Amino acid sequence: TDQLVADTATLYDRTRDMTFTADQIANGSKGLLDEVATGKVTGEEEIWSHTDLWDFQANVDGARVGWEGLQPLLQTRNPELDRELATRFADLQALLDQHKQGDGFVGYDTLTTDQVKALSDAVNALSEPLSQLTAAVI
Repeated sequence: TDQLVADTATLYDRTRDMTFTADQIANGSKGLLDEVATGKVTGEEEIWSHTDLWDFQANVDGARVGWEGLQPLLQTRNPELDRELATRFADLQALLDQHKQGDGFVGYDTLTTDQVKALSDAVNALSEPLSQLTAAVI
């Protein structure tokens, strides 16, 4: 536990002065969503624990935070794209919320083929406009 506390303090100290450019944030958001599309939505990442939806949610949250951080700039440069991203994030979140159980999610192995397809379709529907974010803010 002492090592964990020391490592956490080191990580905290190292991240206080980090900065990111708008394109790095936008590309990072797209990258997080791409991870969902290629690994998490397939159920292959957590093949034994079936906790893919937790990871799925974390990646969506990370992508959302990146977009929200860029929203003031995006709203002035491309408000239509901003509205579309808001809709697509909400649609995807609504689907994820259907699989919540208590403080977490149901096991990924309990999802039907149609439910997995619906999640995949929602990820794809968000992915296309999210891929336009970098060009819109730089």
